[in-house]
Amino acid sequence: MFFRQLFDPASSTLSYLIADDASHEAVLIDPVVEQAERDVRLLREHGLALKYTLETHVHADHVTAAQAMKQATGAQTAVCRNCNASGYDLLLEDGDVILFGHEEILTIATPGHTPGGVSYLWRDRLFTGDTLLIGGCGRTDFQNGSAEALWDSITEKLFKLDEQILVYPGHDYKGRRVSSIGEEKCFNARVAGKTREEFLSIMASLGLPIPARIQEAVPSNLGAGADQPGVASASEQWAALENRVAQNVSARQLAEVLRTPGAHLVDVRTQAEFESVRIAGAVNLPLDRLDAAALLGRIGADVPVYCVCQTGTRSQLAAATLRSAGFRRVVHVDGGTNAWAMAGLPVERGARART
Repeated sequence: MFFRQLFDPASSTLSYLIADDASHEAVLIDPVVEQAERDVRLLREHGLALKYTLETHVHADHVTAAQAMKQATGAQTAVCRNCNASGYDLLLEDGDVILFGHEEILTIATPGHTPGGVSYLWRDRLFTGDTLLIGGCGRTDFQNGSAEALWDSITEKLFKLDEQILVYPGHDYKGRRVSSIGEEKCFNARVAGKTREEFLSIMASLGLPIPARIQEAVPSNLGAGADQPGVASASEQWAALENRVAQNVSARQLAEVLRTPGAHLVDVRTQAEFESVRIAGAVNLPLDRLDAAALLGRIGADVPVYCVCQTGTRSQLAAATLRSAGFRRVVHVDGGTNAWAMAGLPVERGARART
């Protein structure tokens, strides 16, 4: 597995990059717009294809890089439906599962800090945003926060999880980076050993100053950060990489893609291999005769092209060739037709007319 905890010193925001080892698909939790270039570089260095940016809530202390990362990488943006935000691709609800490669993340609705607060559970790691911090929790005195809802989210949802689950918060101001459910149940100063009434009293008397960037951050984050500068620089970096880094999908992910129209599946094996067994709908363009310019003229640069071979080696070469020719959306299939057949997906056999 690939996992990185990232830090923005200006806002003390912790972001998280997670990727599937096999497909190299990735998600980025709570990205910060000032760190977009750093995050694009990190994706490039590790050959990762960003599939989603996930927000734990509409932030008041920093502006999200969701739109910047979408423009730079094509990733979809996601936030909880109860945030009432309009600028995101996906509006998540309690229990929704985010899939990337062979990995999955569970969405857990944890309102309180804001009505649309969520936590994300991945393997043994819980990304809590501002719901549960190390030794504390998010405030509830603005953005329609509710101390009552936050108490329920922490004690009735998060504290019901296994005590060995690791807690990765959205912020920390003391250099701490990870805790656990068990530690927070025992030592969290606002919750551990407290009654509900004591917790509500604590939250009502915090007296914290309003975040300095709230007037800028909240409106911008409701639109996924679409009004922020710096998007172009991230996009330019990614564009420079696209000819060198081929995105990839698993066989099962390809099966999902092929259920909707618009994708172009190119099988770059020999004619004999293609006629022996193939994926329905594939077009046979053997690698040694692949005319990228002709294909570009026929279908255009923006049509998604998926390259497949027997095991995934030739398809990577084909993807690089197509990218160099000007195709913008090229993906190769990990494991090729072997992986497709092993997954029990349907195949065609025998000669047929080629397009």
